[in-house]
Amino acid sequence: MIIVCTLLITLDTANAGGISNEWCLERGFDSSNLSCDTCQLLAESTTLQRLQDDKNKATDNDDEHIDINKECQVCCQEYKVNPLLRPGETLKGKYKHAILKYDEKSVDNYQEVRDFLERDLSEVLSFKGDKFQIEKTNDSSPSNNIDMYSLMMGGGYGGAGPQLMFFEQSKKEWTTYNEEEQAGEIINLRGWKREDLRNMILTLLPNA
Repeated sequence: MIIVCTLLITLDTANAGGISNEWCLERGFDSSNLSCDTCQLLAESTTLQRLQDDKNKATDNDDEHIDINKECQVCCQEYKVNPLLRPGETLKGKYKHAILKYDEKSVDNYQEVRDFLERDLSEVLSFKGDKFQIEKTNDSSPSNNIDMYSLMMGGGYGGAGPQLMFFEQSKKEWTTYNEEEQAGEIINLRGWKREDLRNMILTLLPNA
């Protein structure tokens, strides 16, 4: 019980700031490529369990006790599939298509969205292909149109806030080209964290 509690405290501390890839790499897990299927294999390995038990018995310091399966579970990615365990299987997802729409003039006011575009977009596209698209707009509305919520959230004056639109049908199945009418869900991205945006897209869209 002490081992489990100690590990959970460690994981809760890491989760408070978001599990970082560095945290996982220190424990031998590459979270960018680790599927949760693989963690199940670790849990079923009697050899690995024996080595873990031997290491935990060799130390009297509870803080140094390890639970490899639990650490693997917090570092793995649910949307990834281990191709050796499930060859040919892809993530089905809740929606068929998504568009991230933002105003080029105001996107710098939304740092988390900007960070997603600069740091995560290429990886997301590698998984989702043309099922995920970026749509840039150029809002020419006067800057004296003040969005009070945008001001409070650091969005500044003028310019539309970034939106993420999810569609239950692929583009070729649309009955109209009006995106707002076709969208099954439209999410205003003010206040969203980069990691939450990335994980939402990876989880709700099928893989290419």
